[in-house]
Order: sequence, then C-alpha cells, then structure tokens
Amino acid sequence: MILDGVSAMLREAGCLRRARYGIAVALVASAGAFAPTSASELRTDLRALTQLRRGDQSRDFEAPGILYGDLGLRGLPQGSSIDTYFGLAHDFARNEGLFTDLYSASLNVPDAIQGVDFTVGRQFLAETPGGAFVADAGKVRFALGEHESLTVFGGVPRYFEPTYSTTQFSQDENIWGGSVRTTRLDNTSVSLSYLNQAREGSALRRLLSVSGATSIPSLPGLPNFYGSTSYDIDGANLDHVIVGTQVLALPPRLSLNFESSYYKPQDQGDYINPDFERREDAIFELFSVSHLLQFRGGLRYAFTSAVSAFADYSYQRYERLEGDNENGHIGSAGIDWLPHGDGLEVVRLEYYTADSGGGLMNGGRARYESRVYERLMFYIGGGGVYYEKSTNQNDFALNTITGLAYSLLPGLVCEVNFEANSNPRFDNDFRVGMWLTYNGRHRITPPELPAADTGEQT
Repeated sequence: MILDGVSAMLREAGCLRRARYGIAVALVASAGAFAPTSASELRTDLRALTQLRRGDQSRDFEAPGILYGDLGLRGLPQGSSIDTYFGLAHDFARNEGLFTDLYSASLNVPDAIQGVDFTVGRQFLAETPGGAFVADAGKVRFALGEHESLTVFGGVPRYFEPTYSTTQFSQDENIWGGSVRTTRLDNTSVSLSYLNQAREGSALRRLLSVSGATSIPSLPGLPNFYGSTSYDIDGANLDHVIVGTQVLALPPRLSLNFESSYYKPQDQGDYINPDFERREDAIFELFSVSHLLQFRGGLRYAFTSAVSAFADYSYQRYERLEGDNENGHIGSAGIDWLPHGDGLEVVRLEYYTADSGGGLMNGGRARYESRVYERLMFYIGGGGVYYEKSTNQNDFALNTITGLAYSLLPGLVCEVNFEANSNPRFDNDFRVGMWLTYNGRHRITPPELPAADTGEQT
C-alpha cells in the first residue's frame, strides 16, 4: 500500500517537476555508475512510512508519508564506493505536492593514488570541532606516514530544516579548511584543524581548533579522555570547549561518563547583532546573547545479567542578557530488565524531569518489547508528564503506543502501530502508522568474457 502510494506520487507530473534532479542522478549512480571489474555489493536500505492521524482540531485528518532511501555500492574499481541518502515526502490527505531532500550522494576513491583518499559530492563533513555540515564538497586525505595524515576540504553547505540556519538567511555560503592528525603516541590521537565559513562573501567564522583523545589501559577502569578547543580568529573569542571522560568502575558492572562544554558563538554584550546575515547561530540567539556552560554525567550499573539501572543528569547555565544568567536541569533514571536474560524480552521503566526558567516538568514512561516468536516483534509503551509553566499554567499529558512488526522475507519487515494521545492541545489524538523496511545486500558479479578461439577442434 505504501509503495503503491509512493509510485502514484512519482507519476504525478507536477510532483515530478518538483523532484530534485540529484535524486535521480544518485539512484542511477548507485545502480551502476561504474562497470564493476570484480564482484561488487549493492547496499539497499529503504524505509517507507505513513501515518493516518485524526484528532479534535479543525484540520483533523492527515496522512503524511515519507520514503527514506539509503543506497550504496561497494567494490568498484580501485576500491571505490558510492553512497546516497534521500527522502521523499507527501501528505496523501492534502494534495500539497511531493517534497524531496537529497542528503548524500558522494563518490569515495581510497586508492586513486598511493596514500591519497578523496571523496566528492554531497557528503557529511565533520573534520573540525564546531563544524559539522552537509555540503556539496570535495575532501582529500593524504597519508603522510604511518602515524600522520593531512585532510583538506571545501564546498557549499546545504540546509534542509530551519533548526540551524533559518530560511531568512542567505544560503550563499562556502566552507573550506583542513586538519593534521597524528597517532604517534600510544593510545593517543591529536589533531590541529582550521575551518573558514563565509556568508555573502564575508567571513562568518575562522575556527582554529585543537582536539585529542587518549586511553590508559594500564589504569583501573580503562579510562578514556577526550577534549577539543576552538578559537574564532575572526571574532577574537573562544568559540567552543569540550572535555570528557569514560570510565569502567568495578568492571564490568559500573560504567561512568562525564562531559563539560562551553559554547560562545560570538560576544555581543547585551544586544542582538543588528547585522542579520552575520549571525552565526540564530537558534542560540533566541535565548542567549553570550555563552552556554553545560555539564553532563551518566552511569549504568548491572546488578545481574538481567537487571541494570541507569541515571543521567545535565546542568546548563546560559547568559540570557548581560549579567542575567539562567540555570537549567535535566535528569532521568530507570531500570532495564531482561526477564529471561537473553534479550528476547525487554522491560524499561524510566522517570525524567526538567527544571528551568520556563517551568518544571516531571514524567515517567514504560515500555515492553518482545521478540520471543521468530520473525515477530511486539511492543507496547506509554507515559505521562505533569508540567508547570512560569506563566502559572499547569497540565497533564498522556501518550501510549502499541505496535506489531513481522518479517515478511529476509530483510523485509512490515510494522503497524497505534498511538493514542491526550494533552491540552489535542484532547483526543489517534494515529495509525504503517512502516515497511527493507535492508538488503546484493552481490553483483560482472558477466564473464567469452573464451578466446584457439582454432582447436574437440
């Protein structure tokens, strides 16, 4: 049903005109852009989702559907590979057209030249601390020896949701930079990197960063330590600092992790930057004109092979206006229980809370999941939360979900679930979801060449 609906969408001429040419290019490329000289592997990860929603609001019926595709091809000449990831979305209840996003379509050649690895196309770039982008870019990595490497990159960032760059911002951006990494010291890696980001031809950030990670297996608990520091040369401010550690205490029963971070995209004092196009992080500026300080910690303790407990806590402090600081707390704790100890049945109980200037929230949730029967998974869960806003409003919200998944064929899973929710905005909110997932690996063997004619008779 879902795939038939997706096919119908693609047949609509209007929708086809809206579809980005990149998706077609990516799919064709994944299927066989390069003629394989040896056996290759086609990775096919497809997920079609749709949900029928009915509530008590004026627009009370929706049927959104989306198809995610993660396709890749391995074993091409010189060890090359092609990776693509895209999304197609359409609301069947409202003829608003087909919405498409191409998140990735890149070619990687690890052995173009000895010691040189390059990737070109739309790809995820996270080569420097504080700089993670989906970009139409090129990246080249040079092996400088057994322990050192040099990476250079450049391209144009792409944004799909207004969570990082609002649509009011100009999309005329470019990034470039590089990093040098060494692993010469035992169990330690260190890198020095640079990122230049420009918008409308003017520098937005020039980050000089140092990062490293090390482990000390000779110490009790096998501790791992990591950290990074980024300084914005253009704004003359410390942009980002992260320090963290992971430790096994009373191994293997207790594991601990701690992390602290400092974030200050720009120093603006007590006002918002009037130059709209020069704002580095528009979302952060909605609630702070200066910096954010955060501490996070978590632990997990295994009482037995079947019962374990976990707890997580984070503290945030940001400067809303100059000299006016806001504190926030987020925490959770719970228990995981494997009734038979084999993981075929899982029960999770969790309590969570959040406290900040906006108000206080306390909630709980529970989930049961069973894979006892072959090719069948059943789950049921629900939760409730009570909240009090700083505006003296308070209320209670409930949500429940029940689902059943069945493996139709190896790699092909069909899932149906039902949600029933109630909150101040939707007193009655009912949703039926249908998911179809396919994960496959297909070996592609090139046709054999015909044997040469020697003229001998048999």
